[in-house]
Amino acid sequence: MSLPQMEPQATPPKAGFSKDVNCDRISEMPKTRDQLVNDSFVVDWNGCDDPNDPFNWPLLKKIAFTVIGSCIVFAVTFASSDFGPAGPVVASEYGVSVEVTNLSVALFVAGFAAGPLLFAPLSQIYGHAAMLLTGLIGCAIFQIPLALAQNIETVIISRFLMGAIGSAVLAVGSGMLAEVWGPSTRAVAIGLSATSMNMGSIVGPIAGSFVLSRYGWRWIGWMTLLVCVGIGATAPFALRESSRQIILDRKASQTRKKMNDSRYQTLSEREGAQRYFKLPLQMITREPILIIITIYLTLVYGTLYLSYQMFPFAFQHRGWSAPMSSLPFISVLLGVLSAWLVSSWYTIAFYRPKHERTGLSIPEDRLPPMILGGFILPPALLWFGWSMRTNWFCQVMSCFFVGFSLQLIFITGVVYIIDVYLTNANSAISIHVGVRSLVSASFPLWGPLLYRRLGIEWTSTLLACLGLLLLPSPLVFYYWGRNIRSWSRLIKSNSGLEISESGL
Repeated sequence: MSLPQMEPQATPPKAGFSKDVNCDRISEMPKTRDQLVNDSFVVDWNGCDDPNDPFNWPLLKKIAFTVIGSCIVFAVTFASSDFGPAGPVVASEYGVSVEVTNLSVALFVAGFAAGPLLFAPLSQIYGHAAMLLTGLIGCAIFQIPLALAQNIETVIISRFLMGAIGSAVLAVGSGMLAEVWGPSTRAVAIGLSATSMNMGSIVGPIAGSFVLSRYGWRWIGWMTLLVCVGIGATAPFALRESSRQIILDRKASQTRKKMNDSRYQTLSEREGAQRYFKLPLQMITREPILIIITIYLTLVYGTLYLSYQMFPFAFQHRGWSAPMSSLPFISVLLGVLSAWLVSSWYTIAFYRPKHERTGLSIPEDRLPPMILGGFILPPALLWFGWSMRTNWFCQVMSCFFVGFSLQLIFITGVVYIIDVYLTNANSAISIHVGVRSLVSASFPLWGPLLYRRLGIEWTSTLLACLGLLLLPSPLVFYYWGRNIRSWSRLIKSNSGLEISESGL
């Protein structure tokens, strides 16, 4: 039996907690005058220690959620690059050029560009967990037509659909962790997600090369399907809804049913969903910080994908076999892992003490690792290119520093975007991923033509010059970022909303 309708004059019980409560946290969405007037019907958390708030999850639950989420990111990006070594074999089997089969990598990454514009807004409606599972399942399902393909069209279309649906994971993979971890530990968790993304795309060509040489190209699809299924099997044990907005929306729905009163709403419900579909496009055209960081990370991401073909090409020129020429990616992988460790060390040793000492931190405090990576990248690329005539170990060592510098820039850039746009982090990350992926998708197409004409030496030199050209951008943000942020209405709406942490 439903409860009787409440009288309008009656004072309703609070659905959340009052601002009079001694609590460092406040609602993530800023309140308008109308919302403040109707504050009695705004559904919020039941105090600072509400166990349903992801910030209050037990530490082991946070770690399990972060690790499983990062593994899902790994699976999707592993699928993005593992098919690259199969290009010449597939081209020979179907009688097409290698440039056509390179589309299997390019269109997968292009799918990363198409998906986030849809999936990031949907994550604001259906939650993060739904997007993670959608991306993983979609990426797994389309491995089947790839492995059974009887023509090149099926191969290319399957690869594009894997990327487009799999991009749901990238749309929420980093932003969702900002809703679980506090400011000091946030960078470590997001760094793990970003590292898993690049680890997947680095391990992919190594695994693909050895599977191709032993079992044939179709088993690359079956192998990736097994990876997705294996990781997906762990999801029920650790994957939980981490969107604070969605958790509150569900609480509001339960409250409306219990009180038989439709006035109980969260602030996000009052805003409506339409805002989330418009916001990403508005941000990439109006936000100078997002625009410049996106350009820089696009170069970094594109360079990484270009290296998937440039590195094997270089070592095959030394007489290495195709599978063996993929092994220098292990050096890149070690560089990527080292970058995450260095970034985490900086966060724990420098960022966290400052945050605990002052109680405040600004996004620009995150940037020193990015600046370090920016200084290392150009000489590392030059080292790789111009060590073609030296001992192979020298060139393998350069691969470590290429991976190290790329990942330092990448991790810090993603964390900086999330810190700057805090409450709009998913929208900022989604449009960033879209633009970055769209441009980077072209690298595997023109890259081989470039290094065949210019040679490894001059191709690396060109990329080093581009890195040098963009090097000043993190320095500009480090010294003048606060003034640049003041130009943004979106960032102004975040002022005062940085969430203090309770131990974590």
